[in-house]
Amino acid sequence: MAHANSGRVRIYYDVTEGHGSGSETVVLLQGLGLSSRFWFEQPTILADMPDGPKRVVVIDNRGAGRSDKPSGRYRMREMADDVIAVLDAIGCERATLVGVSMGGMIAQRVAMHHPSRVGGLVLIATMPGLPHSRLPSPKAIGLLLTLPLQKKRSRQHDRLLLPENELDRASVHFAKWPDALAKDPLSASTFASQFAAVATNWTGRLHDKIECPAVIVSGKEDILIPPENGARIAKRIRNSHNVVLDNIAHAIPLLDKEVVTRSLRQLRMMTS
Repeated sequence: MAHANSGRVRIYYDVTEGHGSGSETVVLLQGLGLSSRFWFEQPTILADMPDGPKRVVVIDNRGAGRSDKPSGRYRMREMADDVIAVLDAIGCERATLVGVSMGGMIAQRVAMHHPSRVGGLVLIATMPGLPHSRLPSPKAIGLLLTLPLQKKRSRQHDRLLLPENELDRASVHFAKWPDALAKDPLSASTFASQFAAVATNWTGRLHDKIECPAVIVSGKEDILIPPENGARIAKRIRNSHNVVLDNIAHAIPLLDKEVVTRSLRQLRMMTS
């Protein structure tokens, strides 16, 4: 457990050494308002893969968890530079980035602005950025914006992350969340600052700068980031593979524990 200096902002990261035969470094990037704790067992799963990475790195995005929480709105480019600061701190020249939701937007930005540092992308339940994104409905946006004000879960808010057919099992799916939230509460100020980065994430033609392969995964029942966004990303990244999962909504790694390992193997096939 350590911190990297990104300008004046200290970014928390943790490294899990892999036990497999792989030589790559995999970096996991979480979504809006959430710390790296919300990857739960995923770093261990990846580290234990027989053909797994050399090391798995989790990062608390600025404003979340144990990273610094500067005031004011954030920018996606700044959050991408935070990832580079961590790679520099661990002496890693090139890594595979796995990002979910906002984390996927950060991962794309790293590949746009620092293409030599990214060997591959796994983009889960995420958007390409403006003007290319398919935005959610006003109702979904309204529910999202009220999340930091909620004192307890509601079925409506569960629907932001789960498909209809899993709502009755929400307490099972979210069983580990109360402990993670107690340690890293969802801060309204962080939520607003990170949401500003998402809302102003103008990518224009920057996808042309992405040189690495990408696996894009969307949930067919995702109302927060409609699955059409995955197809739009795939259209803009030359070497990409797009997957849409049936009966899955926004919280893809929560419902599909093997999605990251499958995607990493697909990346290797694309480069072999």
